[in-house]
Amino acid sequence: MAMSATMALTACGGAASAPTEGAATEGPSIADADRTAHLRVAYQLPVPGLNPHKLVSPSAAFTYVSPLYDRLTQIVIKGDSYELAPMVATEWEFAPDGLSATFTLRDGVTFSDGAVLDAAAVKEILDHATNAPGSTAALAFSMIDSVEVIDPTHVKINTNRPAADLPYALSASEGALISPNALDNPDLDVNPVGSGPYVATDVQLGSSITYERREGYWDETAQMAQTITITSIPDDNARLNALRSGQVDMLTASLNQWNEVQKLGTGFGSFEYAPVAPYSLYLNVDKPNLKDPRVRQALNYAIDRNGIGTSLTGGLCQPSDQPMPPGKAGYLESPPAAYDYNPDEARRLLAEAGASDMSLELTVGAVISPQRQMAAAIQSQLEEVGVTVNLVAGDYTDLAGRYASGASDSWLTTRLPSADPAQTLSNNYTSRSQFPGTVPPEFSPALAPAFDPNASADERTTALQAASSLVNEDALDLFICVAPPIYAVTDKVIGIDNMGISGYIGVMDLRYVGLSQ
Repeated sequence: MAMSATMALTACGGAASAPTEGAATEGPSIADADRTAHLRVAYQLPVPGLNPHKLVSPSAAFTYVSPLYDRLTQIVIKGDSYELAPMVATEWEFAPDGLSATFTLRDGVTFSDGAVLDAAAVKEILDHATNAPGSTAALAFSMIDSVEVIDPTHVKINTNRPAADLPYALSASEGALISPNALDNPDLDVNPVGSGPYVATDVQLGSSITYERREGYWDETAQMAQTITITSIPDDNARLNALRSGQVDMLTASLNQWNEVQKLGTGFGSFEYAPVAPYSLYLNVDKPNLKDPRVRQALNYAIDRNGIGTSLTGGLCQPSDQPMPPGKAGYLESPPAAYDYNPDEARRLLAEAGASDMSLELTVGAVISPQRQMAAAIQSQLEEVGVTVNLVAGDYTDLAGRYASGASDSWLTTRLPSADPAQTLSNNYTSRSQFPGTVPPEFSPALAPAFDPNASADERTTALQAASSLVNEDALDLFICVAPPIYAVTDKVIGIDNMGISGYIGVMDLRYVGLSQ
């Protein structure tokens, strides 16, 4: 089966309403699927706690929570672009001042405990997400001021700023709709209660989850398989061997496995989305050794991006010197600082900053590739310009928490883009989980016009480029390259090219994925 493809990404404006008719994706129909099938998936990240309001890493948890929980909105493929689309909300409309949006809810949606998903439920859920002590969803919804019930099928969300990004934020893990009866359940991590197409029948934190189709769900195309099992297999080779041996039907592949995936032979296939996920060394700019922007610029000049991309990923990871991937609004054709490979300039800047003998702690996932190989290359290249690098490998979730707390100097991973480029920049550089340091004071004012639902496309692009320029020139990251998400499958898998959200952040959404008859 040949499914390799490259999909273009198009920014989607956030002001208008969404359609109410038709399937959420343009993928396979129910008639194509074996409705009794057991879809077995291998994923590289461990199973986290499943409470959507207590997630350490919402992006890492998305694959595991999406089958269990509906959201008001979702991201889907439409032609060659990724667009905001209905889920429980059938349409939405912003007020003329851009400071509120009214959502129309789908009739007849229920939670797995029998509770009705109506406007009152949505208000209770969002109030809990934004106000409950310890809620990790509060930051994602920092734009929400209050929620009003208009009638059972209409809910109005008032915002404290123009918030074209609100419907996008509601499509992510934090927007999962938890039964109001279960919001404060102490065991919600292992006994999720949602309105999604599946229920969890076996949750083994860290290792696997098995899901069973929930009868009576409103969208049959979102539950192609009878049963889904997602197993965490962090080791790249072990995941691929599980596919070869018939233990799984589908897996996430690493960039450095692309050639191997292409040689799987008869009975297997692969799918490649557009390069959208920037590999970066997240920098904690508040650390004394990284506080001077000249030091961070020097680190960027010390890196041979072309060499890393060619030698470690076969050219799949395209060199990058900025926060936005090509093709997205906000991408800079001529960034203020074009960080070409220039070790002499790196040494000059380090000397100018009085940091010629600096050291850096570089944390990286212990088994996730090609980050480990990238980390070794970065270590070698930084040491060539006089930077002593202490390489620390560890568990992905532990490293995420350590970086978010400000404990580590740096963390090598991907910056996950959203369908809305303004949300991408905001999430990556104002969220403490993604950037615990201090951004330039001009950043938020520069980006603000991009959040206005009434702004023109040109006004949004100008704002996005201004914010991107600040990130680039101030070297808030050590930029490396932009990579495509890659999947390997058996030839029985259908719907993988319609996974929606996976296409723009490289994270699987198993709604609409199944096995053929």
